Amino acid sequence: MIEGVKLKLGGKDLIVPSLSFKQIKVLLPTVQKIGGKGVSAENMDDIALVVHTALSRNYPDMTVEEVEEALDMNNGMKAILAVMGQSGLELVSEGEAEPGSR
Repeated sequence: MIEGVKLKLGGKDLIVPSLSFKQIKVLLPTVQKIGGKGVSAENMDDIALVVHTALSRNYPDMTVEEVEEALDMNNGMKAILAVMGQSGLELVSEGEAEPGSR
């Protein structure tokens, strides 16, 4: 089990680990698209994908559909922030400076 943040998702306590370098390389455009907007109809699929990808490191049999079922308006932002925090990334809103860009 890879260390991470313990979150209750869908009634289960799960350990949300960081994304691997390989996963970050693939998902960086998606993470940037999510930005700091919070959970919305436009980014639910992206949030589920990023959270699922991180969770797949500890729960390889978990499907995206199971993650979508476990996420809700209460825990969706907590989950994506847990992934980002564990991965050393930030969700930045459009127009905000990104880390290291000053």
